[in-house]
Amino acid sequence: HSIKKKQDVMYCLRNQLNQPTPKTKEPISDDCKSQLRAEFLKQMSDLDLDPQLLTACAVDLKETCRLDGFEDKTQVMECLRKNELKLTNGCKDKVFEREVQQAEDPEIDPVLQKTCSVAISKYCSDTKGEELLSCLENNQHKSGVTHDCKTTLRLRMLKEHSNYLLNMGLRKSCKDDIKMFCKKTLEGIKNGSIQDGRGAVISCLKDNMDKISVECEDSMTTILEQEVVDYKLDPVLSRFCANDISVSCPDTPDDQVEACLRDHIMSIQSEDCTKQVVRLITEAHGDVHLDPLLMRACQKDIGYLCGRVLPGKGQIIECLQSNEARDKNALTPTCSSMLKSRVQMWSNAYQRAKQYDSALEMVDDIYRSIESSKYKHELLAYLGFSICLLVLLSFCGGRCTKSKPPSKLY
Repeated sequence: HSIKKKQDVMYCLRNQLNQPTPKTKEPISDDCKSQLRAEFLKQMSDLDLDPQLLTACAVDLKETCRLDGFEDKTQVMECLRKNELKLTNGCKDKVFEREVQQAEDPEIDPVLQKTCSVAISKYCSDTKGEELLSCLENNQHKSGVTHDCKTTLRLRMLKEHSNYLLNMGLRKSCKDDIKMFCKKTLEGIKNGSIQDGRGAVISCLKDNMDKISVECEDSMTTILEQEVVDYKLDPVLSRFCANDISVSCPDTPDDQVEACLRDHIMSIQSEDCTKQVVRLITEAHGDVHLDPLLMRACQKDIGYLCGRVLPGKGQIIECLQSNEARDKNALTPTCSSMLKSRVQMWSNAYQRAKQYDSALEMVDDIYRSIESSKYKHELLAYLGFSICLLVLLSFCGGRCTKSKPPSKLY
């Protein structure tokens, strides 16, 4: 009973911290904030001190993550995180509440603090509060970051990419953009028709990359760059393209799967996956940094010819193309060859997008790039032939279908 009372006071104080302090009230002191953080760290380290979660997860702590199955009590919460899809609804909601708390203040995340202690002291010692997780993510590939730390960070990143409420940077920089462009998505989450744990809001922001604010675009670019090197961080792509990945990109390393899907755009079977890969190609066209192969092939050319051009909105691609249009020898052979292959890829994406009206809007900029390419005529001829062939096959298929007698019904 005393633990529950103490917990009620802790959450009352936490709610006060998250609200603007009225001028008539005395703000919570720094000493109180420090003590409150220490108490929450204790609670997150030992679920016996969290009666709310114990009650909500009573069944789950017997069947999925047994309390007596871990020598280190901090691993119980980690087990609940990893097994989100197996949890009962009440437990899932309560675990998510704790995840939001830790996202808002990573200093009360005991597993992160323990596994990444060396990285924190080496790279993020001056970083406090919610920015600590971003600092660790930005430095995770540097020397001294242990395997255990990387494993912990990846689980946190998977959750961040699945639910925007766990990504503090995105929540702040895209707050107004989400309200403006993702109203229907938010309504769907509220009425239960959409599960935001599947990346719905972030997917909505991706669909509106050409409309969102500069601050939001910066946060979204970070997300896209992370997904390039680990496609599993993109829950929508992972779900819709699972079969196509197993067919077209088996045994492909995670950091090359997106490139593989782009290369196989013409052979992808499902409509949902096709739309996702068209989106990938559009994003990489908009920001060359999302296309590691093109970036590597054209790095010197970009530095020499387009050094003052800001990334985003296809401006670097436009710079490379305009330089090549003025002088066919302006680009290095490696860059010119890779750019030609990318123009072909854009043409393929445009062709596939024409099959689905909802994907056509994404490829407006790509079509302009095809038109400004020195390979324009051969690509548009190929594109026109392919579209005519598709129409002809559809027509013939319809005629053949009509000529068949109706099936007997038994």
